[in-house]
Amino acid sequence: MTKLSNGYQITQADVDSAIKYLKFVDKVKNPTREDAIKLLEKKYTLIHLAAHKIVEDEQSGKIKKVNLKNKLKR
Repeated sequence: MTKLSNGYQITQADVDSAIKYLKFVDKVKNPTREDAIKLLEKKYTLIHLAAHKIVEDEQSGKIKKVNLKNKLKR
C-alpha cells in the first residue's frame, strides 16, 4: 500500500471508499486504484494545508485555540 508523508498507510478500505466516492460523487465512469490513491493524496495535502492555516490563525489571535484533547474524549 501507499504511505503518505505523515507515515499513514493507505489501506484497501481507504481505496475502496475513494473508488466509491469517485463513482458516485465525481461521476468517474471506471475509477482505478491509482485514481483512488491520487484522490487520497490530494485530500491529504488539502487537509495538511488547512491545518497549517488553523495554527497560523490561532497564533495570530484570529481564532481561539482549539483544544482537541477535551473534544476527542467524548
